[in-house]
Amino acid sequence: MMTSPIRILVADNQPLTLAGLTHFLSSREDTNILGEVSEREQLAPLLLKHQPDLLIADYNLMGYVSKDDLRVVKDISPSTHILVISGDNNKGSILDVLQLGIKGYLTKECSLEEIAMAIHSTSRGEKFYCHKILDIIMEKHFSPEQENSDATILTTRETEILTLIAQGKSTQTIADDLHLSPHTVQTHRKSIIRKLNIKSPTEFVIYAIDFGLIKPK
Repeated sequence: MMTSPIRILVADNQPLTLAGLTHFLSSREDTNILGEVSEREQLAPLLLKHQPDLLIADYNLMGYVSKDDLRVVKDISPSTHILVISGDNNKGSILDVLQLGIKGYLTKECSLEEIAMAIHSTSRGEKFYCHKILDIIMEKHFSPEQENSDATILTTRETEILTLIAQGKSTQTIADDLHLSPHTVQTHRKSIIRKLNIKSPTEFVIYAIDFGLIKPK
């Protein structure tokens, strides 16, 4: 059974980048480009019109799509996931974007193969970060003391749930997978947050990688 192509809106105001990405996506049978956003003012109307599965965007280009614009994407098109492909090298800025709940982030040095994998993962609501972004996340959040954190402070059930959360699964899906009620899953989630002092969704992924529960992509 063939699956429908991933419906994509591309936002980048650098002509060469936009043309290259559009050419790559147009050559694939598993992606369908709905439109191109070359000016900031086009983003909201095109999101509202197309309700894409995935928005591929940069955010740090002067006078163009900003972090604030990315923040309101879900308000305009609730089912749209975001994959950032950016040339931004500022660690603080990158972490600020990840705090918005962005599930996919690549640098513009990434290969076409990585872009294809990121598109598929992010469009399903899963997390995909390239190695450079993972390094920045780990450097920011783990001091030498934190690196010695032991996963055994979590119960077996909490470890299972941490793994599934880090894989991008929803509370309902986790409840179904583990034959629990959503309320029980939420209770375990709160316990994990308290024990590990988690302050953002991204940190679930960080801890799961640090504990060896999932592998960096």
